[in-house]
Amino acid sequence: MNQTLKKRLVSALALSLCICAGSASAQAPNQPASHYRQLEVPPLKSIEVQKPERTVLENGLTLYLMENHELPLIDAQLMVYTGSRWEPISKAGLASIVGEVIRSGGSERFPGDALDDELDNCATSIEVGIGQNQGSASINSLAENFPRALEILSDLIRRPVFPQEKIDLCKKEMSGSILRRNDNASSICSREFSRLLRGKDSPYGHQAELATLEAISREDLVAFHAEYFQPQNMILGIWGDFRSAEMKELVQREFGALPKGTAPRPAIPAIDEEAAAVSGVFLIEKTDVEQSFIRMGHSGGKQSDPDYYGLVIMDDILGGGFSSRLFCNVRSDRGLAYSVGSSWAAGMDVPGIFLASGSTQLATTVQFINAVKEEIERICREEVTLEELDRSKKTYLNGFVFSFDSTGKIISRLMAYDYYGYPADTLEHFQEKIAQVTQADVLTAARKHLRPDRLAIMVVGNPEKFDQPLSVLGEVKTLDITIPGAE
Repeated sequence: MNQTLKKRLVSALALSLCICAGSASAQAPNQPASHYRQLEVPPLKSIEVQKPERTVLENGLTLYLMENHELPLIDAQLMVYTGSRWEPISKAGLASIVGEVIRSGGSERFPGDALDDELDNCATSIEVGIGQNQGSASINSLAENFPRALEILSDLIRRPVFPQEKIDLCKKEMSGSILRRNDNASSICSREFSRLLRGKDSPYGHQAELATLEAISREDLVAFHAEYFQPQNMILGIWGDFRSAEMKELVQREFGALPKGTAPRPAIPAIDEEAAAVSGVFLIEKTDVEQSFIRMGHSGGKQSDPDYYGLVIMDDILGGGFSSRLFCNVRSDRGLAYSVGSSWAAGMDVPGIFLASGSTQLATTVQFINAVKEEIERICREEVTLEELDRSKKTYLNGFVFSFDSTGKIISRLMAYDYYGYPADTLEHFQEKIAQVTQADVLTAARKHLRPDRLAIMVVGNPEKFDQPLSVLGEVKTLDITIPGAE
């Protein structure tokens, strides 16, 4: 049984037990409920978060261990303090190539192609990658094969060879993705909206181009790896069927010899404040679509903000699901959307983005935008109803249970808090802080953080078929998404 299947079975069992418990408590003997609304599901108990063992090796590597003897499986996750936000903009794509070729190129002991065969034979997977804010590696293995898997991962992380042929192959694949990036209108809207609010030349808005890939050399990969892949920049989490004392010895053997670096952690690149404050109407013309794809919003906040929990509930009421205002009022009642929703995507260490998004018929584009704006304005103007508040909190808290129904989910979240410098007890207090949110908290958070009068509105579609010119919303700026160097 693989890890994904295990998690699904556990979640399904837990859900069925909750449903059964709710039904049993709500129905008196011989008086079955005639409608699901008559069921009185008892309040969920506070989640007891199992605490992993946390230690720090002499070289600075942080280790989390959590035993779980349910199945003979062991999983591991390695977080590395690196990311594409630290790569030179002139060599955009470098971080992604480093992550890819560490795995595909392997090490001298474990060449990439031979490694694939070995892992297949022992039903083990090892993956490595680098995103915008962090690098990561993972192991999924049978318990009996885990020592070998950790040995392999350690060697890949410590001594990658970065063979030129694998670098060239990775560049070729990325070049193909670049040439295809304007094929999907929804993807265009998502990508360009983020770049708009971050600044296309900022560490958070730049993207790989054909020219930047061409500028990347093997020496660049070696230097990037040497700078960031140091033990004091690593957090390793392991959970599953093992004994902690034995596992600590294994980790010490495989990672303990890695020398601690002398350089401090790199400073977090700042958000471009000028770009973050952008507002107005932006059009990307795409004439081969039958819908308009729309994103509207502005720069957001961080999860450390005191208003964060009120914002979580506010966002859920505004556009978080089938019972949200946007879904009910814009899609169901007015029929203006194929899809619609909102997201207060708070960042961990830099401000995130608030957005409301959706797709609509070309002939209802402006109607859709105005309808969404009305709901954003309304949630800033008046308190949400007590019914909306209670429903949102119950929905969120019920879902919260299944967010931490496995040791893997728990340890991954705790590692993330550690990685971004959050207090160790953040997770323990999350549930109670959500439960304490009031109507006044939601209104205060909305008024303080939402800016319906300063929205950036992006539309991808065919302006010749819009119901009204976008200019009725304000000055329109047309964005050029031509791919540099493409024939």
